[in-house]
Amino acid sequence: MKSRKRSRLLRAIISFIFIVVQFVSLVALSYSLILYKGVETFYRCFAILIFIYFFFFFSYLLLRSIKLKTKKSILIPLLLSILISTLSFGVFYYLTKIYSSINQYSNKENMYYSSLVTYNKELNSEKDLNKMKIGIVNDQKDIEGYILPSEAISNLKLDKSNTIVKYDSTMELLHALKNKEIDAAFFSRNYIDMFYSVEGFENIEEETKVLYTIEKEYESNEEDIKNSTASFDKPLSMLLIGVDSSQDGVTSGYNADVLLLATFNPETLRVTLTSVPRDMYLKTACSNGKYRRINTTTWGSSSSCAVQTIEKLFDVDIDYYAKINFKGVVKLVNAIGGIDVNVDYPICEQNSSRKWGKNTVFIKKGKQHLNGEQALALARNRHKPNDGSKAGTHMAKYCPTWTKGSRNDYTRGRNQMKVILGIVDAATKIKDPNKVISVLDTIKSNFQTNVTSKDLLKMYNLAKSIVISDNTNLVNVQRSQLSGYDAWGYVYDVSSKSYPAVTIPYKGSIQDIKDEIKANLNNQSIKAITKISFDLNNPYKDTIVGQDKYSEAKIATLKNLSSYSLEKIKTYASSNGLKVKFIDKSTNKEVIDIDNYKFSSQKEHVDTILDQISTLTIYVKEKVVYTPPEEESTESESGDNTGE
Repeated sequence: MKSRKRSRLLRAIISFIFIVVQFVSLVALSYSLILYKGVETFYRCFAILIFIYFFFFFSYLLLRSIKLKTKKSILIPLLLSILISTLSFGVFYYLTKIYSSINQYSNKENMYYSSLVTYNKELNSEKDLNKMKIGIVNDQKDIEGYILPSEAISNLKLDKSNTIVKYDSTMELLHALKNKEIDAAFFSRNYIDMFYSVEGFENIEEETKVLYTIEKEYESNEEDIKNSTASFDKPLSMLLIGVDSSQDGVTSGYNADVLLLATFNPETLRVTLTSVPRDMYLKTACSNGKYRRINTTTWGSSSSCAVQTIEKLFDVDIDYYAKINFKGVVKLVNAIGGIDVNVDYPICEQNSSRKWGKNTVFIKKGKQHLNGEQALALARNRHKPNDGSKAGTHMAKYCPTWTKGSRNDYTRGRNQMKVILGIVDAATKIKDPNKVISVLDTIKSNFQTNVTSKDLLKMYNLAKSIVISDNTNLVNVQRSQLSGYDAWGYVYDVSSKSYPAVTIPYKGSIQDIKDEIKANLNNQSIKAITKISFDLNNPYKDTIVGQDKYSEAKIATLKNLSSYSLEKIKTYASSNGLKVKFIDKSTNKEVIDIDNYKFSSQKEHVDTILDQISTLTIYVKEKVVYTPPEEESTESESGDNTGE
């Protein structure tokens, strides 16, 4: 009798435990399904109802087994209960893991770093700074250029015995440090990656020393980029930013060496991909109307300036951004098993750590399956054959057949599009949820976006049709690329005090791209095309918008006025909408009446872009009027003797 009671008690305890486990698994499953609001409500509710039915049915069997004597009466319900609970917890795990993995990329809390840098090798730490000048950027929104340095200066009391000098731009600060106008300066920890490609700073890593580094977690200073009405089920735009950095992370200052503006229309399944070469020289949203290389718009450790600059350039509202470190590209491509790309010519490039020698990456011409390092090499390559540089020496040694093909920023942009499309093609073929989670976790330290899980779920219907059909060529992609003319040696950059290797964009190219983007987002004269370039076996031969032959006058720059008369200078200034001031060089006072003066020098540098100048300052000096000495009148001897 006692054994029978103990048996019933044991059955009751076991049944209760498994009923509780089933209930917990049901709640967990329901929670994970509720997260996916973009998926059909009917299917999610139906799944929950099915599992509720199983819960009550198996609970009934377990409770019924308490009274029954046979082992089968409890064994079968237990096995079924374990099976359904395991399935519920498994679905819960994968759904919540994928959801949280995507959301982690929009995390607003990030680590930022700022380093105190000097060219003076005699200094060893910040303690050696005494009665010296320390420079920072005068931009109160710049975390690594102003906020962190200000905190370090206060904590270390560097302002007690030193002078703090503020500069309007990072470039001006950099040149002040190089020219020894200041003794040390605060830059992003990634300053070597930011400046090594700037003319005159190729050896900055060997020439400088870090005296002090401060790091702190801040809420991301990305301003509210996303439009409040933005949604993946409506026409949208996204800026893809490729971060040139040899270290992990995407929150520190960096060069935006890849800028791709994507627009997507879910109604027509049409995408435009617009590449903007990194050397495009134009007015940016964060330089007070001054011209800068567009790849420096992320120097303030924020994507906001780059986004706002592209918005103004193409007259489009950008809803989302995504930035990925070059290290992240390598990891992403490797995680998805590589990509298939047609390579137009042999590629020879340094690896992701910017190393040559045995690390040199070589890719043969033709259809290739690329790993991460090869994909990055293809995306960043722009070196010309036989350039005679250090890079050229490595290329000749490790890549003997690489010299064919034209290489420049335009071919680089087209190759970047190939890599993007290759990644999309490979990623959409992944069906294993474990691999999806692995891919997301692999790149999390090198990727950031303001796209959330809720945003992505709104693309569920499109993604479902692509996955079910196992066909990625449902989407039509129109490629665009901003073009311009080389201005190296033609345009003088005031902030860098040099003639940088830059490109001035063609207005016609900008307008053509504007029209293409506007047409896509507004459904203007566009028909849904169901066959295109995602089918890598049969690539779609589309045209590249923005690459026509444009005939435009070069941007107006300031002339050398040394041979001009002052009146002619006044006429030149007036015709170009400039005020002109004549300053007496000896007294440093403005001269109104210029009749007695002549040209001495001009304050504004020759070849400066004219619309960067509002006032033309001309230094003058007084004309020296030569007065010959008066001759003394003398009587001729012959005249004196005529009366004798």
